[in-house]
Amino acid sequence: MTTSSLRTRLQPLLQQLALVSPGWTIAVCSTNAQAAVIADLVLEQPRISRSIAEFFSQLEQPIERLLVISDDSLPDGGADQLMQQLRSSPLIGCCRCLIYLPAAVSDGRLQRIWQCVPEGLLRYESGGNGSGLRALISLVGGEHCLDPVFAGRLQRCAATTTSASAEPLPEAMPCSAQELSANEQELIVALAHGQRVSDIAARRQLRCDSLRRQLSHLYRRTGVQGQRGLVAWGLDQGLLRPHDLVQQLH
Repeated sequence: MTTSSLRTRLQPLLQQLALVSPGWTIAVCSTNAQAAVIADLVLEQPRISRSIAEFFSQLEQPIERLLVISDDSLPDGGADQLMQQLRSSPLIGCCRCLIYLPAAVSDGRLQRIWQCVPEGLLRYESGGNGSGLRALISLVGGEHCLDPVFAGRLQRCAATTTSASAEPLPEAMPCSAQELSANEQELIVALAHGQRVSDIAARRQLRCDSLRRQLSHLYRRTGVQGQRGLVAWGLDQGLLRPHDLVQQLH
């Protein structure tokens, strides 16, 4: 289906969005083709960036109300990092985020994105039926939108976590990603990207043996052995995306 025919079919929703969105800046930050289609439908002059760095390089003046459509496959970070930077930017007032994820996203990654409190969370596979436009209308109206499939998975994850917390804890219970400091999380991401300990130490202005001691501490806290085990743990916790490992291969 062409963009023009899709626009015709979704015209009532487009008109409704036009009525409720004056004063809002709507931007897309994604490398996904589906996001580009949404931009062509919604934006008269599409504001599209393909990385977090490109998005902020285009941010030249304050924006009072911003709605960002994004996904989790940006080359320089995931949706969690994008949301954190958006909400800490002094140039952005009210910011609302609509995040698209594939249905196959891991539970750990889904939970991590949800903990960043996106106002909208949809599956890519739900596109094409107007769900994205309905979500945008809800978001600019101050409401939230959560894909029912993701809602069910998040409820099951929460129930599992509650059940596990009720059981007696072992003496050396591994920590979760949320218990790590920002520096510790960044260290795991750097390892996943294939960076060497010596390079990470130089960038942090540390001795290599000091950084290795930090790694040993991380191994104990997470209950893993070695850098590969730490990266696998990061994937399971949702701290890392499969895309982060793909970057290492290029």
